[in-house]
Amino acid sequence: MTSTTSNSVIDAVVTRREDQTDEIAVFELAAVDGSPLPVFEAGAHIDVIVAPELIRQYSLSNAPGSAGYRLGILNDPGSRGGSRQIHASLEEGSRVQVGVPRNHFPLDMDATHSLLIGGGIGITPMIAMAYALKAAGKSFELHYCSRSESKAAFLAELEREFGERLVLHFDNAGEAARLDPQGLCRAAPSGTHLYVCGPSGFMDWVIDQA
Repeated sequence: MTSTTSNSVIDAVVTRREDQTDEIAVFELAAVDGSPLPVFEAGAHIDVIVAPELIRQYSLSNAPGSAGYRLGILNDPGSRGGSRQIHASLEEGSRVQVGVPRNHFPLDMDATHSLLIGGGIGITPMIAMAYALKAAGKSFELHYCSRSESKAAFLAELEREFGERLVLHFDNAGEAARLDPQGLCRAAPSGTHLYVCGPSGFMDWVIDQA
């Protein structure tokens, strides 16, 4: 059984840390006692207990069914301290308490086609969704919007795993690379579902355009 407290908090350890950009670190977690972590579905997140009064939520970015949990965390200068403290304190071997996975952003596997749109660090839940759709043989596109290639994490993995289903949109690549939500929706087959995650202004723009 996974090591937990009475309120279902998991005692976890960082098994790997990789700083993929100057702002984004990727953390892989496992249970301290080596037992399997609770399963999760695409779109799920976990609480990370940074300090007793500092709890933050981060999306799981690895494939559902994976043995551990993976988080991609932006060191946000505008944060209230959670991401800055995680970047400063969590290294391989660090222990941290996390909550069991919860999913307020479920993926509908019955959709004809799925448009997955991630802005910046909002790509993290989209990666898990893309893995789930790929494993099920479903039709989907994964659109990743970032300021530049140097600010985008997970690129090598996404290109390897999703190939032509991945479309990159970098702000510094000019107008031709700009995301066009209206065009995507016009071209999408009937029964398409759209999922978006990212900064609030980005999500509002995509939803308004769509």
